[in-house]
Amino acid sequence: MKNIVIDTSVAMKWFFPESGSKKAFDLKDKHIKGKISIYTRDLFLYEFTSAFKNYSPKKIEEKDFFIALSALMSLKIKFLPLRYQELEELFLLSRKLDISVYDSSFLLLAKKLKAPLSTSDKKLYLKGKDFVEMVLI
Repeated sequence: MKNIVIDTSVAMKWFFPESGSKKAFDLKDKHIKGKISIYTRDLFLYEFTSAFKNYSPKKIEEKDFFIALSALMSLKIKFLPLRYQELEELFLLSRKLDISVYDSSFLLLAKKLKAPLSTSDKKLYLKGKDFVEMVLI
């Protein structure tokens, strides 16, 4: 089974239809069918919750967030924490690529797992494509 890493921007397309949603759904379906295994950082959980809290076109009702959270939990995505041993490399990578530490953490995870990183963040894609295999959703 192939491992892939996603950042939060990919998963949000499962809940908020927008450009790239079909590709994001394809990844989710492959994960459900056992063709791939999805990994991400535990940072994802903060970003996921924040995206629902701050979704601007309309206020998300609590019950809708709870439904989305339940759906996310059912996917059994593997959430990996940042480790002390990674901090030096994370800091240097963030500086070298001139991107946030948060975005760098997804790149570093993809490197550690020797897996492609899927994102819909064009800036992250452009900055990270020479560091790890990247897929722009």
